[in-house]
Amino acid sequence: MEFELIWVDPSLVVCRTSELADLKGYEELMRALSSSPEFGPDVKLLMDHTALDASALTAADLEEIATIRARYAGDNKARSAMVVGSGSRLRFGLGRMFEAFMSSQAAIDVRIFEEFDDAIVWLQADDAGQAT
Repeated sequence: MEFELIWVDPSLVVCRTSELADLKGYEELMRALSSSPEFGPDVKLLMDHTALDASALTAADLEEIATIRARYAGDNKARSAMVVGSGSRLRFGLGRMFEAFMSSQAAIDVRIFEEFDDAIVWLQADDAGQAT
């Protein structure tokens, strides 16, 4: 799994992933993110998985990824969005499963989106104090 961290501003980082999803790659991503000096408790995370091949992931893998995320997130409880792309029932379903695991493990508000722009709007609505 390959990834790229893009700091949009001090309160938002986009993580773009590609190639074949795996636990080791996700842990490397979270290690890189959590060790960034810019990463703090109020930083929102937008995971862009539109180029990721998630076909080999199992429910157990997703539960472990949620555990990894909770471990490396530390005191970061900011909203997070995950973009899976349109037209992929598999990625959307896996995303919803991850969303459920995250809410039960770390009480982090994670939402799944098909489109990048929709995820940005949702994250920015939080900045404006709007509930959606």
